[in-house]
Amino acid sequence: MKKKRKRRTGEGGKESTHSQIATRFQMQRLFRIVAEIQKGEYPNCTTLARIQDIEMNRRTILRDLEFLRDRLLAPLEYDAARNGYYFSGDYHLMPPLDLKDEDFLTLYFLQQCLAPYEETEIGSHMKKSFERMFGLLTGTQTWKKWDAAIAFRGEPKTVAAGEQLKTFEVLFSAINAKQVVRFEYHGRGKKASKREVEPCLVVMNKGRWYLYAVDRKAKALRTFALSRIRKIGNTRKEFDRAPLTPEELFQNSFGVVVEEREPMEVVIDFTPQAADLIRESVWHPTQKLEPLPGGGVRFSLQLTSFYEIKPWILSWGHYARVVQPPELVEEIQSAITAAAETYAKPI
Repeated sequence: MKKKRKRRTGEGGKESTHSQIATRFQMQRLFRIVAEIQKGEYPNCTTLARIQDIEMNRRTILRDLEFLRDRLLAPLEYDAARNGYYFSGDYHLMPPLDLKDEDFLTLYFLQQCLAPYEETEIGSHMKKSFERMFGLLTGTQTWKKWDAAIAFRGEPKTVAAGEQLKTFEVLFSAINAKQVVRFEYHGRGKKASKREVEPCLVVMNKGRWYLYAVDRKAKALRTFALSRIRKIGNTRKEFDRAPLTPEELFQNSFGVVVEEREPMEVVIDFTPQAADLIRESVWHPTQKLEPLPGGGVRFSLQLTSFYEIKPWILSWGHYARVVQPPELVEEIQSAITAAAETYAKPI
């Protein structure tokens, strides 16, 4: 069994545990306690316990104060000279909301969206942050009744890939301040190289984080995986460049790969067996759908790179056929031929 962690609050040197999760009643009590401390009159456990709409014993109040400080991150301090508590910084606590089932469903969905990334450094921090905010909003952190009735299936689980939290924090600060960063980049199958870039945007795609930045040496937009960035630092050198929005960045990309060239029209015909699945989703912001004789559908979009659409086309098997451009037709034909040769070999 795990030992319960003990903490001291300060008043009287007493200790208690707080592995418990806040209930709605406790959250309402905490909200009242915060309001009393914010008056600046330095209340202690005894004076707080006497308040009519709290009416709890001193030990319970002590646990509440400890919960405020350690679980809800309140800047709570004890002033021995004044024999009471105060906040050393600004602090606001929302009362628990009266949420409906559809509200809980939305929160449960968001929690499940984070689950595939909880073993990564950034994902772990995001999950803890979400659960803390969920407790503040609802007064509970119970997911069991939802687990028994509803399931969401999404991205495959992402395993830890490098220490990304520091990288993320440096980039977030640099993007907002428009400052140049330096780092060592370990490209796949390549020697590490030193880069100096103007960071524009950080993006997560399928559980992996990417940086889009202008490489100052190449004078061109480049994509960097955060898991391959090492020894990052902010140079504090400022740059002047218009912000890059996700809409304009990915307007002609099928995933995360961005190439600076004129987009080309890609046309794919889908058979009737796949047509309904194609119609049921928005695959790309530039897509167009046209009906084909017999119930099929013609799917067209504008792309600057074929890198990520090729495996998508191949995943449809004989239900999809590329019409144009000719170079993509040739690449798909070559891939299919190579796959056929692989399966023709005896095992």
